[in-house]
Amino acid sequence: MSNINKHNIKAKSHILSLLGDELIGSDSLAIFELVKNAYDADAEEVTVEFINLNQSDQQIIIEDDGHGMTNKVIQDVWLTIGTDFKRGKNRKESKKFKRVSFGNKGVGRLAVHKLAKRITLETQAEGEMFSSRLTIDWVKLIASKEYIQDLEVSVETVADQLFKKGKGTRIILDKLTTKKWTKKALKDLVRKIDNIKNPFSPNPNFNIKIKANDFHQEWISEVTNSNDILKDSLYQFGFKIKASDSNPESFAKFLWRYSFNPPPQTNISKRTSRNTDTLNFHIGELYKDLDGEEEYNRFLRNKDLSDIGTIKGKFYVFNQSSILLKMNFGGQINAVKQFIKDNSGVKIFRDNIRVYNYGEQYDDWLGLDLDKIQRAGDHFGKKVTIGAVELDLKSSNDGLIEKTNREGFIDNSEFNRFQLLVKEAFNFFEREAGNDKDLVEAFLEETRPVKKVGFGETIKELENKIKDKNLEKELKPLLIRVDKDYTEMRDIMVNSGMTGLNLGVAFHEVDREIRFINADLNSNNVDIEEVKDKVRNLIQILESLSPILRQNKSSLSSAKKVIEIAKRRNNNRFNFHKIIFSSPVLTGENEDFNFKVPTNLLISAISNLIDNAIYWTRTQSDFIKNVDGKYKPAIYVGTDLFTFEGPAIIIADNGPGFSSEPEYLTQPFKTKKEGGMGLGLYFADLVMNMIGGKLLFPDNSDLDISQVYNGACIALVFPK
Repeated sequence: MSNINKHNIKAKSHILSLLGDELIGSDSLAIFELVKNAYDADAEEVTVEFINLNQSDQQIIIEDDGHGMTNKVIQDVWLTIGTDFKRGKNRKESKKFKRVSFGNKGVGRLAVHKLAKRITLETQAEGEMFSSRLTIDWVKLIASKEYIQDLEVSVETVADQLFKKGKGTRIILDKLTTKKWTKKALKDLVRKIDNIKNPFSPNPNFNIKIKANDFHQEWISEVTNSNDILKDSLYQFGFKIKASDSNPESFAKFLWRYSFNPPPQTNISKRTSRNTDTLNFHIGELYKDLDGEEEYNRFLRNKDLSDIGTIKGKFYVFNQSSILLKMNFGGQINAVKQFIKDNSGVKIFRDNIRVYNYGEQYDDWLGLDLDKIQRAGDHFGKKVTIGAVELDLKSSNDGLIEKTNREGFIDNSEFNRFQLLVKEAFNFFEREAGNDKDLVEAFLEETRPVKKVGFGETIKELENKIKDKNLEKELKPLLIRVDKDYTEMRDIMVNSGMTGLNLGVAFHEVDREIRFINADLNSNNVDIEEVKDKVRNLIQILESLSPILRQNKSSLSSAKKVIEIAKRRNNNRFNFHKIIFSSPVLTGENEDFNFKVPTNLLISAISNLIDNAIYWTRTQSDFIKNVDGKYKPAIYVGTDLFTFEGPAIIIADNGPGFSSEPEYLTQPFKTKKEGGMGLGLYFADLVMNMIGGKLLFPDNSDLDISQVYNGACIALVFPK
């Protein structure tokens, strides 16, 4: 027979020191915890004062005019570690300003240990005649008893009026852990305290004042958060994402406004744009991994915002060219650059109170710099971006849960959705600004923008200009463009042994084929011949990598043959997405024609265009099924021997069509597809140019095809 003995779990007093030192990561976060307590207490003003810094009696005093604490609250709440006073069923809105409580861990008061070894708490509850005071010397307290449950703190009742308004809380920090405050250290701390509030949406009922009692006030005054600088940023974007109604399956609303603000001296026109349809925020395959292949939708739905709530955001992006900064800010270039450096990053606010550490100098939670490194010309980096994302605490608190150490949200499903969605909103902003970025780049290079930036197109424009005489001013921009194109090509080829963009195309092709092969192998009925065909195509792509265009020899083929191969490679996808595929050339209704081209490249080009059509018809299907459910995705591939200068293969669909200028989309890395590389149209255009043909974007109504195909339409025109 065994004996079972029960024992209490005990904690050593030393745990208070560990929690104080290691629970909170920095001085700014420690003060942040005290400021949040003041906010929860309905304070209208919090004052952080530095007293006699760098002297033996230096102090930091944090005082607020909130509702204060009674002796009972001090005993039951403030001196109780891990209390649920503000958590769960006890979480209530404040009486005066209806604020939802931020504190919910019950350990924030230990944060002061990070700042000081001795703390004095003075407080007076609203409506009480007397104040209360307690002093804790952490070292002496911890040493006084072995176990935490035996520690004792004396609370003194004070008859004097300690607060002007008869209510509030004052925390006096002595024996500061930071002995020597440098100018940089103080300014950094002041800047972070100042950033606790949302500078873009100020709360008129909550103010933070920071001051010093000596010359250190001059250091504090140097920290300014001037929103006037933001007004002159080159690119600005504001957005709001919210549920459209109470139906979780309905599409959510996406409201946005974009502004392009070049200096007048550039002679580039300012531009403002905004959305007109709020219920079709195309997010592509953003939530595919979270929802699964069968359930995900390519448009944002109300249920995607569950436990996140409404998301608002503002982004301000600068170009740090001294030429542009001087035009906007005159002789204040260095000050502006310092402002951008100090405030760069995208911060998160809930109920206008900061959520750390998002947007700090070492934090890039949206991966802006990573995108910038991967494709420099297409992305705004973190270093030039100042932004804020705003959340509602009440609707997001159950899903977006802050870590105990106050360094961000717990990495759960809701946070993953939130992070991906904000990144997609930022990507949308970048795409909207794409043409304007080209205009700015052209101005800085003293050259005008051209629709085609490829080397061959630039040469053609140069040759046309050379025919004229005495046109040096017009030739100079083109000569600069030629030099730039040639230098980039030369450097890429020397460093990598092949043309960089074509290398990207090759990787795009390999990635696409591998994904399709994997999809085929995961299907219930594997067609081994189709898999073999795709594997052979993959091998051919890999063999042609160095370089991709020169190693592909021309061979005699026909439109019917290449279309048939492209169809066979995509049959499984047509079936999976329930796409109606129509090709009259395969049924003999359209006339066939022959050509001598690099067949493998042409098939890959057509497959890329079909790939795009599948994506966008599926996208249209996701949108329409929430309306009437009668839409059937359809793709057409046929021939036209008479409309153009030469015979053509026509690829059309009944998707949403092109939302950008086609000439823009044929540039590399330009895409409206979430997660896309932006190489499909570029690759097809490259192949057609190589064989002496053209890639055109005719109007569907001008061709002899069914008007059902009212979406995207592309013509691959071959030389006669």
